[in-house]
Amino acid sequence: METKIFNKDIYLSRMSKPLQEKLRVVKYIPKWAKQVLDVGCADGTLTCALAKLFPDVRFLGIDLDEEFIIKARERAIGENLSNVSFEKVYLRDILSRSEKFDTVIFVSVLHEFFTYGEGISSVLKALADAHELLNPGGEIVIRDMILSEYTKDTSFQSDVINEKIFSVKKLLPMVEDFEKKFKPIKRIYEINHFLLKYMYEENWDRESKEHYVPVTFDEYEKIFDLLGMELQLKDSYLISFLKEKWRDDFGLTDDEMVSLKSTGFIVAKKIDSNHKLV
Repeated sequence: METKIFNKDIYLSRMSKPLQEKLRVVKYIPKWAKQVLDVGCADGTLTCALAKLFPDVRFLGIDLDEEFIIKARERAIGENLSNVSFEKVYLRDILSRSEKFDTVIFVSVLHEFFTYGEGISSVLKALADAHELLNPGGEIVIRDMILSEYTKDTSFQSDVINEKIFSVKKLLPMVEDFEKKFKPIKRIYEINHFLLKYMYEENWDRESKEHYVPVTFDEYEKIFDLLGMELQLKDSYLISFLKEKWRDDFGLTDDEMVSLKSTGFIVAKKIDSNHKLV
């Protein structure tokens, strides 16, 4: 799943800005963990931050972009981190090794597996590979843009929100482009999807093609059930930055944004062959 990024500097800058927000993943790394795999680590900003917080844990960050891996290694050296390493390698290729992990994290990356891979099957394969790489009792932690299935069927406040979005004339070409690639902006699901990406004008050619919210919580739960994993947590919320931005850009009220989300966490644990939690 190799992708071409129009402006890598802009991409990395955007990925690193919400570092504190992404560090919420800390809560879901087991205290007993000794080996953690970060899939889609980009330039290692998050991986290195985690390595600092967990000096007794060994971290491996993987990505398919050679430039990102070089930057990540330089970052680790510059920050004098000895408990983190980076490799340009496919997740599946690690299966041939003997090493296992206590946690596998996917932070803002599985929507790219979907977009640039083979849709939901690529997400399923990635999670199946991660499951195989886990020690018993280990966890898969996903942090991404995740909506619930019900948002595809609800239009709560959608007319009011749409009127406010469509009143911003400079965004109408983006709206038209979005609707050609996905579906008309009518339900909360499409509204939420569009609001998560309209601000990325610099990389619009790339960002407009990405499906930001391709896999719902309900679908992730089904995948984990298929893998025989035990669901530990699911949570979603709207970060303050976007709430303020949507209020400033469109005049959206708190009541109108009550169904809109930006971030989802879902965590599942690997159980033993007898389906007993370890």
